Amino acid sequence: MNEPANETPHPEAEAPQGDGAPEANEGGGPDVGGPDQIAQERDELIERLQRVSAEFENYQKRVKRDRLKWSADAVRGVLESMVPVLDNLDFAIAAFDKEGSDLPTLRKGVNMVREELLHQLGNRGVKKLEVDEGTPFDPELHLAINVVEEEGLEQEVVSFCARPGYTIDDTVVRPAQVGVKKPAAV
Repeated sequence: MNEPANETPHPEAEAPQGDGAPEANEGGGPDVGGPDQIAQERDELIERLQRVSAEFENYQKRVKRDRLKWSADAVRGVLESMVPVLDNLDFAIAAFDKEGSDLPTLRKGVNMVREELLHQLGNRGVKKLEVDEGTPFDPELHLAINVVEEEGLEQEVVSFCARPGYTIDDTVVRPAQVGVKKPAAV
């Protein structure tokens, strides 16, 4: 029932000609053409490779140029939004330099600068992290600058906020600098 593995197939069992199989030449192997045909195919492949390489190089240059333009546009946009903040600083300084200026006027000018800056940062997606005393300490959002043990605590909590933190599109730009109360060691 088992046929020997070294038996040669019958000539009739070979694939019919014209189905995409290479034609056999006199030596029985596939017909690869003469040296002129091989040289022509080589030249076509080299030309195709050079064209694809040039297209890829142009693509890389275009991407680099676009990235530089996007970066410049982003910087320009941020700077344009900061000009009103600079204007308000100038107004505050001018109010301070006036004879007879009073502290409430100076305070008002500084508050204008602060509000304008917060407004411009908010337009760019920057948000202030709200951190209150008793907020659970989160090392992803908070930077502990002071740690005190306290009995009766179950988890680490914020005891004070020394400097607010900020996020942009849910990415921490600067963590809030906080004091931390942690459960006392038993």
